[in-house]
Amino acid sequence: MFLRFLFVLSLVLPNASSLQAEEDIVVQLGTRTFYAGEDYWGRESEDKFLPLNRLDWLNEILKESPILDRTVIHIDQLNRDSDFLWSPTGPGGWYTNSEAVPERFRLPGYTVNTGEGGGFGLMYLTPNSSEKQYALGCSAEIESETYEFCGLRARYPLDPRIIVKTRIYHPPPMDQLDAYFEKVAELTVSIALCLDITDQLKQDARQLVREYLVDENTAHCVEGLSS
Repeated sequence: MFLRFLFVLSLVLPNASSLQAEEDIVVQLGTRTFYAGEDYWGRESEDKFLPLNRLDWLNEILKESPILDRTVIHIDQLNRDSDFLWSPTGPGGWYTNSEAVPERFRLPGYTVNTGEGGGFGLMYLTPNSSEKQYALGCSAEIESETYEFCGLRARYPLDPRIIVKTRIYHPPPMDQLDAYFEKVAELTVSIALCLDITDQLKQDARQLVREYLVDENTAHCVEGLSS
């Protein structure tokens, strides 16, 4: 299913010449240029992110992926490097208390912290060992057995001020979350890399994407995933 989803994505991406001929919409975020393929709501007023689910052609494909069910994905440009997001204490250093996190929310393989004196309704998760840099802010009610909402931020490898942000509504049960979060981070960053046409304006971008999706050539759409 995963390869089928990526193959369908490759079929709808145009080559570089058609981008100019058809005047398709592209979005500049930081040092990178991303293919959008169509106009979308909020483009004129919100120029610091690309909302993938607002692109009708891409949203139809995203809905075919079970992993991305109940998610909303943005490519965001930050005002500074993203390093501050990967600390276990989270943005601003607010998440410093691990003892207040109930045992059922302590995900193996992750550091899980909550705020001092703030109960455990909001938690910040960072993987203890992963080739990819990502972190999550999750929320849960006192009677919950799993997280009710998580926001996953993943580092974009080609620009330190760009992240791929995924809002996850009603995540899977706790025993599935480790592999699930890892796959969401990998898949969403790969999609962003597929849409990144910064270095492909004079090349056949569609063919490069097809080679990655069909022949599993990792030269383009997964470039830098482990850096």
